[in-house]
Amino acid sequence: MEIEKIIACDDGEVKKLGYGKTVISCISYREVWPENIKIGIIHTDGLDATSVISYLIKILSNGKKSIVLFDSITIAGFNVISLPGIEKLTGFPSIVIYSYKPSVKNLLDALRPHFKDSEIRELAINQIKSYKKIESKKGILYIVNWGVNTEDAIEIINSYQFYSRIPEPLRISHIISSQVSKIINPYIN
Repeated sequence: MEIEKIIACDDGEVKKLGYGKTVISCISYREVWPENIKIGIIHTDGLDATSVISYLIKILSNGKKSIVLFDSITIAGFNVISLPGIEKLTGFPSIVIYSYKPSVKNLLDALRPHFKDSEIRELAINQIKSYKKIESKKGILYIVNWGVNTEDAIEIINSYQFYSRIPEPLRISHIISSQVSKIINPYIN
């Protein structure tokens, strides 16, 4: 699979159960080098993650063929990322990379008592049912791949595992969003 850019997105610190906002950072890598970062704001437990992330991805891709990495389908509490929505809005495939075995049952058990619109969120969470256990060069991971075959997903993951099982763009996106949210969250909540 020919890719010109890798874009990784992750959220910052969140306050649980329905209030506040947090930072989402997306970082683009061209080959093995970080190229650009964009920061957005999403609602904790909202339904705006897919649209905000898609906007950031479009800016970062700059028209180049890209693939998007996430560390979870749930973000900012129970805000959810729709992988088909990301593909429809950006034209790019995505890979969700879990360092642990994801449990749809545990997520749904936590979701249903707190959200009247749980059926909408369940559609995105059910994407996790298609996860695959993979052996990467740094160890076992669980992935949900959308628009990219499993072999290409493993190759991309292996290519960006520099220091840990988590690919470097995703690791750096996590660090950036966590640090920026500590500074910005008091002002946006």
